[in-house]
Amino acid sequence: MIKRTAEVVLAVIGMLFGLVTLVGFTAIGFIIDSAASTKEGVASFTRSYYQSLEESGISASDVPSAKQILDMVHTYAILALIATIVFTVLLVIGLICITGNKKPVLAGFMFLIAGIIVTIGGFVVAGFVPGLLLVIAAILSFVRKPKDPFLA
Repeated sequence: MIKRTAEVVLAVIGMLFGLVTLVGFTAIGFIIDSAASTKEGVASFTRSYYQSLEESGISASDVPSAKQILDMVHTYAILALIATIVFTVLLVIGLICITGNKKPVLAGFMFLIAGIIVTIGGFVVAGFVPGLLLVIAAILSFVRKPKDPFLA
């Protein structure tokens, strides 16, 4: 029997960092979306958006409109929420499979997919650390094999 402490620790730390990243992005997206759900919020955002463009010297025709930006934020908030749910489910399944060395290969695939999800969902920069931890846990799950008692 091989102990899987390293995989469990890396997966739990990756899960905590990943949840902070994904829940944070989801919350920010929904906060912006709810603030812009009123006419005053949309008008305020549009005014400050075009004012910032003017101060930066960027032409309004070169960038998306304020409405398009708000639509993108709304879409991202929903996608980040879905990514958070899928990420959590995959990690829970992976942790259940790795404890007791039941199905380490399945756990490795769950960790790998969760690492990819958090890296993409966290805009690569914020999701890099949890993604890296989960990929390392996946590699350990794939590579570490129990010792053959006949060769010892």
